[in-house]
Amino acid sequence: MLKKMTALLPVLMGTVFMGTSQETKIYTHDHKDYQDALALYNNEQYQAAQSIFAKVKNTADDLETKANSAYYEANAAVRLNQLGADRLMEDFVENYPTSTKRNSAYVDVAEYYFETGKYPYALKWYNRVDQKALSRKEMDKFDFNYGYSLFSSGKQKEAERYLQKVENSAVYGSQAKYYLGYMAYQQDDYDTANQRFDEINDPEILEEKMDYYQADMNFKLGKFEEAIALAKQQMARGDRREQSELSKIIGESYFNLEQYANAIPYLEDYKGKRGKWSNTDYYLLGYSY
Repeated sequence: MLKKMTALLPVLMGTVFMGTSQETKIYTHDHKDYQDALALYNNEQYQAAQSIFAKVKNTADDLETKANSAYYEANAAVRLNQLGADRLMEDFVENYPTSTKRNSAYVDVAEYYFETGKYPYALKWYNRVDQKALSRKEMDKFDFNYGYSLFSSGKQKEAERYLQKVENSAVYGSQAKYYLGYMAYQQDDYDTANQRFDEINDPEILEEKMDYYQADMNFKLGKFEEAIALAKQQMARGDRREQSELSKIIGESYFNLEQYANAIPYLEDYKGKRGKWSNTDYYLLGYSY
């Protein structure tokens, strides 16, 4: 009996070894394909990556690899602007409800649409994000992106609430104050707008159109000397249309200061609304002469 058992032992061990070897081979093969697809995805080769992720999703035995493959397959579809991309992501969330990437899926898709300027689509996915699961750093980014998406979709009142949350942020503060100031400017609340703009310290934002808005606001507030100084600063950076409006601000500011000789060249440089002067424009120039 002992000899029979001894004789069978190598056969049994061989069978176990072969089985284990086969399982390792299958797992390693799926794992390699997954890593290859991930490398392609990270190199923005989404089409090639998507094809491999789809295959791994269908062949992998472990749930985590299947879930992660489904996640990246859907993400690739979004970045490729494929029809049904949203459905793929929704399928991922439904089929793998315990995946650690569930909330990341919402955030990633929302951020992709945000970065490509598709703000209504971004809002759709930001609305699904579990905000309680975000870190403080992630929450700041969420508040700014969500607020800006609302602003760009014409929902300014709602946008204010989110942008105000990050107005003191080291990363998003200056941008938030710019848009809060701009919204106040559009609502003719020039004191609030000026206050917001004055708090901005990001040089890139300051170089954009800050001087134009502040020049216009100071003119409307009757602060003509400040309006002139700011408008002249912006003149070299503005486009043709903006330069025309800046000329109007400077010319009319000089006129209101009774410096008519200084007003004349700027009043003449103003191109009018849609290329036409109003009766007031003609009057101001005529009076200055």
